[in-house]
Amino acid sequence: MFKPRLLLCSLLTAGLVSGAQAATVWDEAVSGDLANVGSAPNALSFSLGSNLVRGTTGRNTAGIVDRDYFTFTVAPGWQLDTLTVLPGSTFLGGAAASFIAMQTGPVMTVDPESGSAEGLLGWWLYNENDINNDILQLMGSSPGAVGYTGSLPAGTYTVWVQETGTGVAAYGFDFSVSQVPEPASALMLLAGVAGLGLALKRRT
Repeated sequence: MFKPRLLLCSLLTAGLVSGAQAATVWDEAVSGDLANVGSAPNALSFSLGSNLVRGTTGRNTAGIVDRDYFTFTVAPGWQLDTLTVLPGSTFLGGAAASFIAMQTGPVMTVDPESGSAEGLLGWWLYNENDINNDILQLMGSSPGAVGYTGSLPAGTYTVWVQETGTGVAAYGFDFSVSQVPEPASALMLLAGVAGLGLALKRRT
């Protein structure tokens, strides 16, 4: 009885996550520099699974800042679950800070020189300790932002990435998108897990 139930759980789980994939959506080394103004961000196409975005930001010795802006849409029935800082991201250290922010809508309306988080959905100063970690909920709890908890629902979002120090810093982010679980599928999965638990209890 144990093996069929285990198989049932595996099949149910596979059914809920089918269609997931990993894709590099934008890599500045290949696709070119992302937009430097929030009113005209690059539109990126996100799919189910991992959506990788890589680039560089910083400030040159003349004081010119390279900010990166891009927008993406989470399709109806999907949700953004995590935002992970990828290995290969670099940091200038000292007084410099690596900054990422998100706003709802197809453009970034917040003035980067204002020093205010008003209007941002969330933001975070990420560093080497965040590599391989999900910062989505940290962004949602940062002061001054609109804020959020849990996965972000279907909609359009704009991202702003910036390194505040002089020099060039690389970044990489993995935006993980999944299907919103259907109630019936979720109940079937729970039933399968419950059955597996009973089977394991009988074997002990």
